[in-house]
Amino acid sequence: MMLEADQVYMVVGGCGLLGSRILQELIKKKKADNPNYPKSDIRVVDIRNTATEEPEDYCFYVADICEHQAITDIIVAENKKVTTVFHTASPIMKAPPEIHTKVNIEGTKALLDVCIKTGVKSFIYTSSASVVYSGAPLVYVDETIPYAQPFADYYSETKAIAEKMCLSANGSGGIKTVSLRPSGIFGPGDNQVTPGALMAQKKGYPPLIQVGNNTALFDFTFVDNLVDAHISASDKLACDNTSTNQDSDYRIDGQSFFITNDQPIGMWSFLRLLWAEVGDNRKPILIIPTFIASFILYLLRFLASIKVVKHEVPFVFGMTFTDRYFNISKAKKLLDYKPRVSYSQGVPISVASTLKRWEEDKNSKNN
Repeated sequence: MMLEADQVYMVVGGCGLLGSRILQELIKKKKADNPNYPKSDIRVVDIRNTATEEPEDYCFYVADICEHQAITDIIVAENKKVTTVFHTASPIMKAPPEIHTKVNIEGTKALLDVCIKTGVKSFIYTSSASVVYSGAPLVYVDETIPYAQPFADYYSETKAIAEKMCLSANGSGGIKTVSLRPSGIFGPGDNQVTPGALMAQKKGYPPLIQVGNNTALFDFTFVDNLVDAHISASDKLACDNTSTNQDSDYRIDGQSFFITNDQPIGMWSFLRLLWAEVGDNRKPILIIPTFIASFILYLLRFLASIKVVKHEVPFVFGMTFTDRYFNISKAKKLLDYKPRVSYSQGVPISVASTLKRWEEDKNSKNN
């Protein structure tokens, strides 16, 4: 039986959208078990420190995951070794290729090597649903679908390489690994989906131009739902590590899981949910037919290949009119995952958070 007091957590990328939310949940979890738990039971690692004060409920370390000795020192600090690592560190999709290589491939390998060497028991990797996306439609696919060939962009390719490393490492030195594949993460602190949609709305014309007929479905994932999946994976791995009765049909180690809101929605329908939160309920006056959009996508891919446009442009454009939604039955069965925050609940929270952040940034520049 798992004892929470025995668990020592390390959140890698703890200043990011997902990492910071996992951190909050781990603090609640520890306090529920023991309000006076040692703060070293939760360790946060990031390349930067965004906190303004010394944290009371966890230990924060500035470190590069490629630095073996630095990460080793953090794992074995305080004479109490880390038992579970959440690897959430990842560049945003539009980061330069060399950054994806350094963090997603080199960083993940270095982190895994150290975790295996030091005897970490559980390793939860935040992958991406994009590891199976080549640009072709994905209609309610499950985890039996192979990796994309070719990948839609380099970000997806590096995430796939990292995921393969994590799953292949399962069992090495006693470590148990799991990979979670979210699609379209949004929520408070989101720096991509929500701000991107609202910045487009500020320009005025995007709400009036629709690419495709909006019948293609897409999966988004509210960040707190994804946090639930991570915590559940952690708990189940910890129970496996202490249980003598392990039903192979319910073992999760060495496996990947798609994680979504389980609410497939038209891309333009979702965008209009976000735009409606800032009072923009305009309908499109121009709808670009799918066959024309497909030609434009072909052209954008060519331009990206010769570096005339950024690599993420065809990736994002293609998703506006291409099916990309997933069957999460496996996560429901093995992780007991059930998305608890719907779009109707999550979208207002995400938009309000983005607007507040923009206002704070504006005020800080004016002062």
